[in-house]
This record gives sequence, structure tokens and C-alpha cells, in this order.
Amino acid sequence: MTPGPRSSYLKQLMLWFLLLLVGAALVNLVVDPYALFGTPRITGLSQIKPASANRLRISKPYQVRRNQPRALVGGNSRPEMGIDPGHVCWQDDMRPVYNLGLPGVGVYRQARTLQHASYRSDVVLILWGLDFADFLSSRHAYDNMPWPPGKREYEDGLVVNADGTENSDYALTRFQTYLKTLVSLNTLVDSLETVFQQDNPYSSNRLDNGFNPARDYISIIRSEGQQVLFQQKNREIEKRFSGEGLTIFSEHENSSEEFMSLEHLLSSMARQNIQVYLFINPYHIDYLSAIYRNGLWNDFELLKLQLAKIANRYHVPIWDFSIITRYNTEPSPRSEAGGKTLDWFWEPAHYKREVGDMMLETMLPDWCRKTLAEPVGIQLDLKSIDMVLEKERIKVESMSRKEAL
Repeated sequence: MTPGPRSSYLKQLMLWFLLLLVGAALVNLVVDPYALFGTPRITGLSQIKPASANRLRISKPYQVRRNQPRALVGGNSRPEMGIDPGHVCWQDDMRPVYNLGLPGVGVYRQARTLQHASYRSDVVLILWGLDFADFLSSRHAYDNMPWPPGKREYEDGLVVNADGTENSDYALTRFQTYLKTLVSLNTLVDSLETVFQQDNPYSSNRLDNGFNPARDYISIIRSEGQQVLFQQKNREIEKRFSGEGLTIFSEHENSSEEFMSLEHLLSSMARQNIQVYLFINPYHIDYLSAIYRNGLWNDFELLKLQLAKIANRYHVPIWDFSIITRYNTEPSPRSEAGGKTLDWFWEPAHYKREVGDMMLETMLPDWCRKTLAEPVGIQLDLKSIDMVLEKERIKVESMSRKEAL
């Protein structure tokens, strides 16, 4: 029996569908809008990747394994756009450096991603930026939380389990992720948008080393003024810090999932002879004032004290870059578009690369010449921390009184 017209039509339809699918997959592979596959960037076609910002939590864990770095920068969006992996402070035997900052993720996921990146790798140094807001929540009783906590869905995409054993599902998860992304219509749309945005130097982008150059902020500042960024972020900060019952510890407790995540990461890195440097991110005075105004300054001090204790226990250095200096006390911008911008901050929560450069000069003094007119931070230890906390309390109280006048 010869095939009828309907059968022939279905075959042609199937053939066209397969051709379109293969064509879309080829476009997605070549453009690689999320920098997931590692396809070399092509100037004028895929050098800038504006869509990558939306898939960082998926793509960065795969990127870092592919890049095989010797040094890592960890944390959230603050170090992601502040600590430059290409800075001259990184000595040759620490390169390549990868910025594994992940916007909007908590301490546990930061720790797990660092554990994943360093598992059976060439990593010898981790700089991990810790953030007050990431340790802050409305807590119930600690209740002897078990470790590790229950496995979370995204952990299938990490090469190592929380307990240090190899994840047997990793290879399959990676294959499925690559395949779904390759044939996705959403990926195709993002690939086309990537091509169309190549002439826009202010598109959002992530470099191959994981760094966020924050070029999209420049576009906003030029068109609307930097005060727009400050006003929006100040509203977000006020909403975040004015919530009920916020604390870093439950009552009568001195630990949390966040602190446990930190300690387990430090323990794991110590077993692998990987050096970890901890640092507290810098904040603009607007951010620090919001902490004080909402009655959270005591928690901020407790966080620093607890971090200093943990750092001492695991013999790792910790720096506090949140101290009040001339760098984070620039007056908030008031001008409209085209006005003067701040030298050191994009907005109250995110510092510029220029601040990050000074932080690297502070943390890596043996490898980088220090040229700071005024220290951008201070190394914390248990002997001096009480004095540091007292000085900062006096500063913030003084500045808050001036604001009230």
C-alpha cells in the first residue's frame, strides 16, 4: 500500500519541524546567550550577553567547572559587580580567577556553590563576601537543626553533595540542562535579542570570568540620574529592615543555617588545604543608617563578633569593609540626569569596582602594592573587635544625630 497524501504531509511536517529544531539549536549554540555552553564569543554577534543575567544561578556553576580557576570570589551581587577577577592584585599563580557571585541567593547556596566549584579542582584561594542581610531573618527556635539540611532541587546541578560525597546525578542533570536550553524557544528569543543588543555598549552583561561590569547602571544614570538608583534601593532597604522580628539569632541561640553553612564550608576547605579569606561587604552610609534607624545595629555588631569567632576557630582572616570611611560617606546624589555621580558606589547596597580594587589591595598586600590614602577596611580579630565596634557605633550615632537636625 502506497502512502497517501496525508501520510506524506505528516512526514514533510515532521521534517520541517526537525529542521527548525536543529536550526534553533545551532543558533542557540553559536550565540550561547547565557554563556552556558562555553562557545567562544564573537564580536558583533555574541560578545555582549544581556540575557545571561536571568540565568546566572544555572549557568555559573557550569561555567566555573569549565573555567578551572585557581581562585574564586564568592558571595551575592555585591562582590559580583565589585571584585574584578582581572585586577593586577591577583598574582600569576592565582590565575585564572572566577567571580562566582550569585545575585539574590542566601548563604547556604553560596557555600554549596563554592563547595561545588572547589571539589577536586585546582582552587587554592577563595575570597568570600558576607552580607548582613543574608544572615537576617524572622526566626523560630533553632531546634538543633540537622546537617546537612534536606536536599534542594538546584543541588542536583552541583557536582558534590553537602556531606562531601560525589553527586551521582550531576552528569545526567548537566546533560538535561544543556539539552533543554539548546532546543528551547525561550533560548532562541534570547539569542536573537543578544544579537540585536550587540551595538548597545550599556547592555547588561557578564564576562567569561563571571564579573558583572554593571554597564546597564551607566545607562540609567545618564538618562535619569543616579538619584533614581539611590531612591529605589533606599525604599527596598527600608522595607527589608523594617520587617517584624528580624534578627540573626533566635532567642537564647547562637547559631543558624547561615552560620552552619559558613562553618561547614570552612571545614571542607581546610581539609582540601584551600585558603579562605572572609570579608564583610562595604555599604554606603544610607544603608548603614537604615540598619541603625530600624534598631538592627546590635544585630550587625553581633554578626561581626560571631564571624570573628568563626574565623578565629578556623584560622582564616576576616576583613570588615563596612566601617564608616570617606569612601562610603559621599552624600547621596540629588541631581538629575547628567549630574555628578558618586565615585565609590552605584547605589547604597552596591559598591563600584574602584572600591573592590582597594579591597583587593588590602586583602592581598603581599601581591599588590597598597596606595590607599585612607584604609577602606580593617582586619578583625577577637582582641580588637570590641574597640572597632565601639568606634563604629559612635560614628553611626553621630551621623544619625546630624541627619535628624
